[in-house]
Amino acid sequence: MNDVKTPERETVTLLNTADIPIDLAGWTIKDKQKNSLPLSGSIAAGTTKIIEIDTPVTLSNKGGIITLLNAQGVKVHGVSYTKEEARQPGRTIPFQN
Repeated sequence: MNDVKTPERETVTLLNTADIPIDLAGWTIKDKQKNSLPLSGSIAAGTTKIIEIDTPVTLSNKGGIITLLNAQGVKVHGVSYTKEEARQPGRTIPFQN
């Protein structure tokens, strides 16, 4: 959740497990309060993209929810994290379906 050098710098890493690139135009990340961060660009097949979280979306240090919606507004993935997980700056927290 939090960066070691700059704790309020927060990122989400998206992984494309498909064998084709994914166009992120129109996709959004939402936080627990349903604030939206529009995405852009694409993710090549089998690669990752790091998304820097920016206002109005916030990732609470007390735990929260992160939702990924596609261009049609359909939930592609959603995860929750705990206060304990958020206490570990610099640590990547893997989420799986």
